[in-house]
Amino acid sequence: MSTKDPVRTMSRWKRLVFSLVPTLVILLLIVAAEYLLRATGPPADDGLVTEVQFDGTTWYQTNRASLRRYFAAGSPLVPEFKTILFRKEKLPETFRVICLGSSSMFGTPYDMNANIPGILRRQVRHRYPAKEWEIINFGASAINSNVVRDLAPALLAFRPDLVLIYMGHNEYYGPDGIGASYPEKLLPFLTPLKYRARQLRLVQMLESWFASGRAGQGAAVNLMQQVSGGQRVSLRSAESDRVLEHFGDNLDAIFTTFAEAGVPVIVSDIASNTMFPPFVGDTMVASRNAAAFDAQMRADAAARRYAEMVNAVDALGAEATDHPVPLYWKGVALRALGRPAEAAPLLRMARDNDLLKFRAPGAVNTIIHDVAARRGVPCISADTLLQQASSDGIAGDSLFWEHLHPTPAGYYCIASGFLDALTQSGLVNDAPATMSPVPFAMDALHICWLDLAYGDVSIQHLTGRWPFERYERAPLVLAAADPAMRDLVRDTHARKLAWNDACYRSATIFWRTGRYQEALTTYRAMLEEYPYSFYTNYLAGSLLNTMGRGDEAVGYLKVSLRSNPDYLRARLDLGLLQVNAGRSDEGVGHLQHVVRRAGSSAEDLRMKANALYGLGAAAFNRNDRAAATRAVEDALRLVPGYPDALRLRAAVQQMGR
Repeated sequence: MSTKDPVRTMSRWKRLVFSLVPTLVILLLIVAAEYLLRATGPPADDGLVTEVQFDGTTWYQTNRASLRRYFAAGSPLVPEFKTILFRKEKLPETFRVICLGSSSMFGTPYDMNANIPGILRRQVRHRYPAKEWEIINFGASAINSNVVRDLAPALLAFRPDLVLIYMGHNEYYGPDGIGASYPEKLLPFLTPLKYRARQLRLVQMLESWFASGRAGQGAAVNLMQQVSGGQRVSLRSAESDRVLEHFGDNLDAIFTTFAEAGVPVIVSDIASNTMFPPFVGDTMVASRNAAAFDAQMRADAAARRYAEMVNAVDALGAEATDHPVPLYWKGVALRALGRPAEAAPLLRMARDNDLLKFRAPGAVNTIIHDVAARRGVPCISADTLLQQASSDGIAGDSLFWEHLHPTPAGYYCIASGFLDALTQSGLVNDAPATMSPVPFAMDALHICWLDLAYGDVSIQHLTGRWPFERYERAPLVLAAADPAMRDLVRDTHARKLAWNDACYRSATIFWRTGRYQEALTTYRAMLEEYPYSFYTNYLAGSLLNTMGRGDEAVGYLKVSLRSNPDYLRARLDLGLLQVNAGRSDEGVGHLQHVVRRAGSSAEDLRMKANALYGLGAAAFNRNDRAAATRAVEDALRLVPGYPDALRLRAAVQQMGR
């Protein structure tokens, strides 16, 4: 009997194959488990879009839940995209713009049109009315360039004509910034691999198990605390250097992705409120307690002792040159003394040396401009635009809500920069109908009351929690609202009420109380997001008719019918308007359609009677007494006592005398 080991007698390649068998078996088991989970589990919900049907058209709708893979399982709060619709089949005449970035591109604190994409959409439709525009907002709170770099290849499937980018504030605390694992810090290519792995059902199941095991250990108070973990970062640290270098690499890779696909990009640098006090500095400043020094500066500022403040900071000497608190207060004092040119660099240094990096340091803008110049990407300067829009060159609370999110006026400035860059790019073949932009006015920009009030509530929630202290802002519209309207906004913010339902309810209140323009702006705001809604177009047309603006009403009613030819209310109103305007041939056709198609319900009988009254009026206008009599009598049989029909019958009878 042989005592030789059979494995040792194998050839080398056979031994190699034999050694790989256990690994292959494990891989096959993993693959089988993945397929089993996909076959037996619920459908995947991690795509960027879902398909929906509206008005006979297939649309893509942004999937609000698709950002989950960028955040650890069990995260209490996961940011979401806005709900945006755009056509699955892109029309030849459509110019499609994709907007990328974090919360300022998303539009915090607003939920509708008071943001960069919303204002830009209004402006381009005004400047190029013959073009079909789709401005798609893929911005989201708390994401950074790691996420945008990962999303970029998938966005190419939507065939964008242009990509706009506004990002950079979340590089430290966004996904896998300073919170990246040690292997990812050494080997950054592991981060996108991790995102891919999180799309596997097996990985999702394992992460859920581990996350459930950690349950009960406490949750973050809010998104800012969750993403930052309260970690403090010095600008002059190896960790900061790594984050900034990685941001430059990501930005270059994003530009490359779109350039290789032939998709033009316009990027902007980023702006922040340098008049916002630093969140955190060192506890000591020049051997003094920093908190006590800050309290003294606040007291001096309240008493307008600005010269004393400057002297107090100067007395600290060189030891205070990097501390954000004295830098900030000296900047505040110099600005108040009418010396903004001296104040501005101190305020920027205070921002950069804030140990809580919720505002990007100036180095981020340097990187954006450098990478854009190297790659030939047009770059606008939101930072400069906001400085120019301020009275003394320092953009403060008039243009920002808190540390970095703009007010509507601030968003208007940034959107205007993108509008000018788009116009200058030559990408739009159509000649501009006008070079005058829509002015900064809420009604003109189609920014509704509900959006402004929602922003007021959002800012109250945001600044009422960590890390904000002693920081309050007066609301734009909420303070003057009656209790019912305030309740409506708060229910919407708490997601007890869907956004569209809240818009309709607020418009109904405005209409009922005679605030017609606010109701009309609400309908127009809704149509900015979805121009094809037959019901919203009908309501806007009906309201304009009530306001005595029949010529404008006709356009909305025609759009309503194009979207839904069977909607009899729109057809009735359009027919009556056309008859009253002397376009009887068009109007009679619509009214006859209503008479033929109206049902037998009380509401339908009323519509039919209205249509018959309109037909009677058209016959009366052409002196056809017999036809007018038949129509008005039919109307009165359906709705006895119908006042308009009674008056028309009297006029017809008078005609025969």
